[in-house]
Amino acid sequence: MTAGAAFALVALPLSYLWAFALMFIEVNTLYHLSKDRAGAGGYYSYVSAGLGPRAALITGFMVTFYQVLSVAGIPVYVGGVFLPGLAQHIGLTLPSWFWIAAVLFFIGVPWILGVMGIRPSIKVLATTSLTEIVFLIGASLIIMSRAHTVHPLMPFRIGEVGYKGVAMGMIFAITSFIGIGSHAPLGEEAKGVQTQKGRLIGKAALVSLTLVGAALTLSAYALTVGWGEAKMGSFATANAPGVTVFLHFLGPIGAVALVVLAINSALTDSLALLTSSSRVLYAIGRDELVNTSFAQVNGRRAPAKSVSVLAALAIAAGLSAGLWLGPAAAFNVMTTAVLFGLVTAHTLMNVSLMRLFRDEKKPSHAIQHFVLPLVATGLFWWVLYESVWPIALPISWSAVIWIVVLIPTIIYVLSVTRHMGSTEGRQLGIRKMPT
Repeated sequence: MTAGAAFALVALPLSYLWAFALMFIEVNTLYHLSKDRAGAGGYYSYVSAGLGPRAALITGFMVTFYQVLSVAGIPVYVGGVFLPGLAQHIGLTLPSWFWIAAVLFFIGVPWILGVMGIRPSIKVLATTSLTEIVFLIGASLIIMSRAHTVHPLMPFRIGEVGYKGVAMGMIFAITSFIGIGSHAPLGEEAKGVQTQKGRLIGKAALVSLTLVGAALTLSAYALTVGWGEAKMGSFATANAPGVTVFLHFLGPIGAVALVVLAINSALTDSLALLTSSSRVLYAIGRDELVNTSFAQVNGRRAPAKSVSVLAALAIAAGLSAGLWLGPAAAFNVMTTAVLFGLVTAHTLMNVSLMRLFRDEKKPSHAIQHFVLPLVATGLFWWVLYESVWPIALPISWSAVIWIVVLIPTIIYVLSVTRHMGSTEGRQLGIRKMPT
């Protein structure tokens, strides 16, 4: 939230509220596409059903791109901004190389857990995520009750930052919801009748989004009123401002709990994203659209090679960006590049939903299957436009990173799918039944 506050200032809660609303609209697409399919490919499989192999493979690679880049960005921020700021707050100075050690640790641990298999990962994620949500909601309500703000609705006004400031804040808010779609590639792991597995994934995403959205929006509001609406200009430049607010209103126990949960969240978020992206790569390998070794699993049923390759890429991306731009700027650039990849994938998802229900003559609902996907797509691209225009470095490097990845991806996709039939191309990402 600290990064978003640098742009949204006192309107930070508004950025999170709008991002919550946008993702709530977008989860409609995930819910309806997942009802008919349950596969390791997740979004890759859903887009295959509606748009065919080329759009599906681009979606799969974009999902892998933005999730791996997010895994890379988390430790760069934690080790290069959050923990050094916290150390300075208590009178300590961390070495300049500390963020490099953080990248290795916060990606290395999920790497190990990832190769241990999908089932222990789910247990870890479920337990820790619920703990974090309950703590954030409870702590936020306490801070709000003690802050005694004079203008309680001010954080929900556009104010001086304008729509651009709110949109820039939404970049970091939207990417806070990035784990919502990580349920999608777990469809094959779900228990129950095959036709119900997809519905389970869609419902899980809806429940997860509701809980996370409520927790993050309340937290953004609590931090804003707790810091002071008139002083939000200093929030982003302060050392560990969130910890400062929690310490003031909840005492040392609350502040320590926030730090512990923040570090734990960094680990579990990386684990969830690494697990999800490796399952997508596994599905693409199973369809023989990349080297089939990515579809091999170890004794714990984990796609170990996929996990290892993606974790190594995340480490390389984090270290490269941090050394190039410095941790703070690197995090902002990587997070915006994450949004570019996310919007590309979700745009194809939305188009897939609209085309699927139109072309296959399925029972459709104009609002759910056409209007909401169009609205979500338009809002996504508006946020992206505001993030990079007018051009301002270093944040605009995010668009360059996206293009550098997207163009070779398209060339590769056109090459490997040129002989693929229509029927086969609409069955990607799902387990093939023996004939």
